[in-house]
Amino acid sequence: MGRDKRRLGQLKFIASMFQMVMKELDNVMGPESIRTIFRLIGERQGEAIEKRMKDKFNVDNWTPEILADKLIQDVFNPALGEGQAEIKVSDDEMIISLGVCPFQRAGIDTSDKFYCTYTEGLIETVAQKALGNVSFKSDELISEGKSCCTFDLKLT
Repeated sequence: MGRDKRRLGQLKFIASMFQMVMKELDNVMGPESIRTIFRLIGERQGEAIEKRMKDKFNVDNWTPEILADKLIQDVFNPALGEGQAEIKVSDDEMIISLGVCPFQRAGIDTSDKFYCTYTEGLIETVAQKALGNVSFKSDELISEGKSCCTFDLKLT
């Protein structure tokens, strides 16, 4: 039990430091620079996730259905919890709904939407790497008071 308590204390310290760093970055660099950085981090993660899933699941050619299944199984369920993500696939469109924000779950204020650009970059890049040309649109965001984040991907 002492080990768990120590670990929790360490995580709280890290979260506190992260929040202070973000505040100072906002003061020094401004919100647009921070959004750009988070977007780039999301894009790099998206590239790595697509490659990892392709190797892990031995996928030669992605289809929207296979990508949706693997994203739920290998990315969203572990990060958000079982049943917190849904992907609807129809013809040339994928609608991704996330019922929880991992940043809010960690106690981070998302009202300035710095962190949304990470998720947007990750999802768009995974889809582009797997399916080729896609158009991407954020329809709803939890950070804007919506009940879930909804992203619309269209194959072009």
